[in-house]
Amino acid sequence: MKFTKVFIFFTILSFLLFPISGVASALEKLPSSDKTDQWEIMIDKPKNEDVEPKPDVYNMYSMDVQYIGDEDIKLERIEAYRDDPSSSYDFELFTIADTDDFEIDKNSKQPVFNHQNFPLSVQAKELKVIVTWTNKGDSDRKYREEFIFKQ
Repeated sequence: MKFTKVFIFFTILSFLLFPISGVASALEKLPSSDKTDQWEIMIDKPKNEDVEPKPDVYNMYSMDVQYIGDEDIKLERIEAYRDDPSSSYDFELFTIADTDDFEIDKNSKQPVFNHQNFPLSVQAKELKVIVTWTNKGDSDRKYREEFIFKQ
């Protein structure tokens, strides 16, 4: 009888101290965002639900990129990559380098970018977003910032 009480006590204690699933995916908890002094990147549910995810192949997400710095800049390009556990290199999801694809925020007068849906493989553990821009006063020098969202 005493052994049973001790066993039950330690079993309950182990469930409280050692949760079964302690690590959650950053992209499973949407929206997921990252922010620096210059940029804010938001990964969220797809905005256009016409494209359905394939549960064992890929999930669908949306991305918003907004400049929050205080300089007058020109957005040059946005790149998104995913990793592949079976290789040492990243796979490109998309690259936007046409300035016509970037909008201008009405309030801040700074460039923003919205991607309504993009697929991300369920095997991917990392989403990498690279933003490249120039200052309008010094268009010869490019700046780049990299954001990594982990699953």
